Parts: sequence; C-alpha cells; structure tokens
Amino acid sequence: MLDDALRSIVELLPASWRFDERREVALRGVRLDAVVELIGPSGDRASFVVEAKLSGSVSTTVLLDVLREHARRAGLPVLFVSDYVGPSLRAALIAENISFADATGWVRVISEDPLILLTGHGAKRSPQTRVASAVTRLNGIAASRTIRALSNTDLPIGVRELANLACVSPGSVSKLLATLASEGVVDRDERGGVHTVRRRALIRRWAQDYSFAKSNRAVSYYIAPRGLDRAVTQLSDRGGIAVTGSAAARRILPDGVTSVVPLRLLALYAAEPIALPRELGLIAAEPATANVVIAAPQDKDVLPGFNDLSLATAPVALVLADLLTLPGRSDAEADQLMEALAKNDPAWNE
Repeated sequence: MLDDALRSIVELLPASWRFDERREVALRGVRLDAVVELIGPSGDRASFVVEAKLSGSVSTTVLLDVLREHARRAGLPVLFVSDYVGPSLRAALIAENISFADATGWVRVISEDPLILLTGHGAKRSPQTRVASAVTRLNGIAASRTIRALSNTDLPIGVRELANLACVSPGSVSKLLATLASEGVVDRDERGGVHTVRRRALIRRWAQDYSFAKSNRAVSYYIAPRGLDRAVTQLSDRGGIAVTGSAAARRILPDGVTSVVPLRLLALYAAEPIALPRELGLIAAEPATANVVIAAPQDKDVLPGFNDLSLATAPVALVLADLLTLPGRSDAEADQLMEALAKNDPAWNE
C-alpha cells in the first residue's frame, strides 16, 4: 500500500525533481512509517512525515487527531497515505491542509517553502479487492433500506439496532458499513456502531451505484398532454402511488422556498405502473421527450397502501438519489434540498 501510494506522487513529479524516502524511522521520539522528501533542481527540499493506514481502519475524527499530533511532535508536515482516500476524507484533509496520497492515484501534496502544489486524480470509489467482506455496490434493497435509515436516524446507533430499523439482516448492515467507513462516509466506534454520518456524502455515494432507471422495475416514459399540474391533480384520489424527484423535492422544501428550476419531469412510483398511465390519459414517449416517468419501486415499502388516497412522497434519501440519477438529473435541486435539510440537521452539511 505504501509503495503504491508513494508511487502516485513520484509519477506526478517533474523530471527535474527527485523523491527520497526513509522507512520506519524515529524522529524526536516518534516512531514513523516513513519520512519522505521532495527535492527540487536547486536543492530545495520539502520534507514530510508519513502516516499510513488502511481506509476505514479508524474514524475521520480520530485520524485527524493522530495526524495533527504526529505533525506537532515531529515538527514536520504530515503526508497521509492509504489504499484509498474517499471524497469525504479528502475534503477533511484539504480543510486541515494535510497532504495525502493513495494507491489509486489521489494525490494532494502542499508545501509553502519550497512552494509546491501537486495534485492527481484516482478512482471514483474504493477498489473492489480491498475488503473482501465489504459491499462494493450499493444498489440492492438492503443497501437502500440501510441508507434511508442512516439518513434520518438519531446517532449513535449500533449494528443490530440499525438492522432492526432498516428491516434487514445485521450481516448486510455490517458489510455496507465497512464500505461506507472505508470511504469516509460514516465514522464508527470500537464496537462497530455508527456515531457520525455525512449525509450528503452518503447520498452521493449511493448514486454512484443506484439509478432510478436501472435499479427499479417496469420503468416507462410518457407525455402528459394536459400538463403536469393536471396529472398531479388526477393522482390525488389514487392509492399505491408515491411521487419522487423534482415534484417530491418541492413538497419537502420549507414553505415559501421556490425550487431553483421549473418542474419538467414528474417521476412516480406506482404499485400498478402499467395501468396508471391509461387511467391518467398519458401518451407513451421516448425518455428524451417525456415529461412523466413511472416505475415499480425496487422496494415496495416506499409505497403507501391502496386505501391511502393522499398522494405520498417517497423517502427523502430516495428523492435525493432520484434527483441525481433521473433523466435530466438535477444536482442543483438536490443541493438546494440538502441545504434546506442542513438548517435543521448539521449532518447534511457534508
């Protein structure tokens, strides 16, 4: 891991620069994984103490404390290296001005004297070979239920408690949490429970694997010839339907807040996705021209019962994931909704 991460730095260095390293050294009474130097053509040197840890082996909060203490005791800036540095951890390290490199190619090395800014881009998600017991794709029902629970439950929460809340097996929860912890989306305690969830990062990580069109069933596209407002009105006396995407976001936003974009696509989950278009008088269309999309949900639990005739709204986490993956995806609407959620829940700030 250390070799691969340091190689990511070496490959980015200009030809006139040299890279030097010493492994397993002691400096000012501190045992270090390594000390590395970037040496310029005129002999200027930027030195770093190296701290190497597997992704997810400690929480982000604990890791930052360790890195700060290493820098203080060694009297040198720290270079954190890992097999994978996920987006949330990258953001936390950047905020602390801590240099990092991973085995997939993510690099940010900074120095004020000599002046250095070295950056490289790596993998979008953690390599699948890293942790055999971890879930590598977050696109199944168990992942959906667990993510929805993590997006609104009180913390801290243990694995079994979370499994009961999400109605999935503890084994499925443990595997999912291993992936989320390795990518800096959640922080866990020594017993495996979750004490921190970065909810924006959670949704965006989910949207890497989940998509409205591919994860749900019987997805079909239509045009509402009388307009979307008329179609929504017609839904008010039918059960077994939940609205998602842009129309749902408008329902969740606080009163008086206007969506950043006009409503162009009405996205629905329906227990009877074949019969509903006929009842609404919709016309079949291609995805590029449609203004209505209907699907049978991957998880039927997101739907209300047939006797509930008030139009339901899909769970907030699912609405956000759908905003990020529906045709004409709207990151702006997702960001607006998460900003609104963050006003009452700081976990939505990152």
